[in-house]
Amino acid sequence: MSSQDKPALIGAGPLAGLGAFTIWGIFGLYFKMVSFAVPLEILSHRIIWSAVLTFAMIFALGRRKQLWVLISSAKTIGLLFLSSLLVAGNWVIYIWAVNTGNALEASLGYYIMPLIMLILARIFFAEKLNRVQILSVGICALGVLNLLVSYGHLPWIALSLSSLFGFYGVIRKFVPADPIAGLFVECALITPIALGYMVWLGAQGEMAFGHTGMTNDLLFIGLGVCTTIPLVLFAYAARNMKFSVLGLMQYLNPTLQFIVAVLVFGETFTSAHMVTYGLVWFGLGIFTWDNLRTVRKNRRNS
Repeated sequence: MSSQDKPALIGAGPLAGLGAFTIWGIFGLYFKMVSFAVPLEILSHRIIWSAVLTFAMIFALGRRKQLWVLISSAKTIGLLFLSSLLVAGNWVIYIWAVNTGNALEASLGYYIMPLIMLILARIFFAEKLNRVQILSVGICALGVLNLLVSYGHLPWIALSLSSLFGFYGVIRKFVPADPIAGLFVECALITPIALGYMVWLGAQGEMAFGHTGMTNDLLFIGLGVCTTIPLVLFAYAARNMKFSVLGLMQYLNPTLQFIVAVLVFGETFTSAHMVTYGLVWFGLGIFTWDNLRTVRKNRRNS
């Protein structure tokens, strides 16, 4: 690339990152639009149409070599099947949460996800936590404990969403796959399960697809687009901007989820939520400050 071409690309990475996190942050609005269907049917459409779209993109973007690398290894297929189950679990819980008035707790799950991944990094990759990181995890744990005391049960939606995606990240770290080819293989592996469920649902006379109008059918098909596009944008952003900035930008996702849950869906933000979110935000603030301090220190030493 010539120096004359570079100015045209300034800001493209951050814009892609903003696009990805914004789409993920407001995705709940889309799930509300298809809430006339049961969560498992919505999940099935998300899997099937994502497989169709990513398959087309592989050929359109010349990613067949990357796909062959993935499917030529039985071990890789096994790991991607496991990761597909984990991400499908994350998807269906989020769909259910949004459509049952629990989008607020779902946003909490995405706030605490970076800290869950810190813990998993310590367990699976022997990455040491410094004192500030341990303090951050402890403060967020107090926030979770507050909801347990206030409501008498753990915020299982938040913990499930963050844990499932955290373990998904662990598996994908062992399989450094091309994002489009990787998503296609994951969706393709569980597409037979999704199709089987759709056939069963149709036999029961409870399937929404094909029975509620063309507009709704197009909304189902659009789930594949809304799943794939932010992933492509995120992959582009990860390659074309500072990772530390991308890490900070990820909080846009749960913040938008939070705003949508309270201001659009009208979910109640109680005093218990205020204490929990306050502790989580405080813990994340300390965690973010420590990350920025480490980045600046590494720059001075390099």
